[in-house]
Amino acid sequence: MKKDLSRNTRGINHYLHFKSDYEEKSERLFNSLPLFYRIMYLDQPNPWVNEINRFDFIRLATVSGSFHKYQQIQIADFEYKRITPESGMDIHEIKLNDFFQSNILKHKKEEFTVQEFIMTLGYNGGIHMAPDKNIDKLNHLYEALFLEQPDFCFDIAMSISKVLLDIYDELYSLSVGDNNGHSSNVNYQAKIVEQGKRLYGILFERAYMQFPVRAKKNKGIRFCIEIKLAIKPQKNFILSYGHRNNDSLNISIWQHNTKLISTVSAAGASRTIVVDIEDKMDNYFLFEITCYPNGKVVCAIDETLKATEELPTEISIIDGKIILGSNLNGDEFGTFFEKCLVIQSMDKTDTTRNLGVYALREMNIVPQDIPYNMIKRKI
Repeated sequence: MKKDLSRNTRGINHYLHFKSDYEEKSERLFNSLPLFYRIMYLDQPNPWVNEINRFDFIRLATVSGSFHKYQQIQIADFEYKRITPESGMDIHEIKLNDFFQSNILKHKKEEFTVQEFIMTLGYNGGIHMAPDKNIDKLNHLYEALFLEQPDFCFDIAMSISKVLLDIYDELYSLSVGDNNGHSSNVNYQAKIVEQGKRLYGILFERAYMQFPVRAKKNKGIRFCIEIKLAIKPQKNFILSYGHRNNDSLNISIWQHNTKLISTVSAAGASRTIVVDIEDKMDNYFLFEITCYPNGKVVCAIDETLKATEELPTEISIIDGKIILGSNLNGDEFGTFFEKCLVIQSMDKTDTTRNLGVYALREMNIVPQDIPYNMIKRKI
């Protein structure tokens, strides 16, 4: 068998071993969980989470709705919090870093976080043989709980592992070529049915959907989205593209009253296009924003050119995400209906190539030549 020492391959192998130990309910999980956590988050300056989540997806930890409170039953004089939801209705979502810093065990007045539980596993025979800080506290956890109640500790390790694997199974699928739209965070899912009736389109309302975009050097990017808007006096996010740790290219589209505003930033420069959509309110229309490799930016409505701009730099597609319904952080939202999103690359000969077609109807979209100044611009 050919040997492979690339960081990515070895990182994926750690994930696959960790996943296997969880699925087999193997005692090896006591070692693979803290090892996976260290590789994923603690190895500096470039922990592996930056590699497997190269598209900068937002993914929340799914825990029990009662995660905020300790259970009444005690194990070895330890109070504990339920991590795994008991049903689909018993779900709470929090940021993963908040999950790691959450207290899950309590002994008298001393509380222990998820991270401290994981690292106590690692410090006592998994990664190192002794803790390098909080020695007395973690030794107490090890001696009073780990040695006395290994089965209970295994149950906690399984629950923590499930939280991680629910997230990293999705990130792994992206790393091996999945280009589908993802809406895995339950509390932020768009609607296709409301009050028992199927909607005419997908309703985004405090919701988002994420799509991976893979880097393509010397290629521009084109978005065509079919949407329906109502007048909104506040900033109403429609679409954002980019990566929060890479400012090489960033695109955002939002609405304010009867204006649709598109901002494109690249290499420290930015351009904004504002178009009036008053006559489009409460009806579906097709909106296009295209960034050409030479820096030209084009906006069109219903396949008709409306405005052009130009950045003083060339453009290349970067690894990142398109997030429909919010900003890149997933904490500012928009309200609108959507029926179709087409993502294409644009090469230096003005030829399009499909990167993704996501629609409620079947669409046959073929490559075509579309110069930046073409008036009629077919999807």
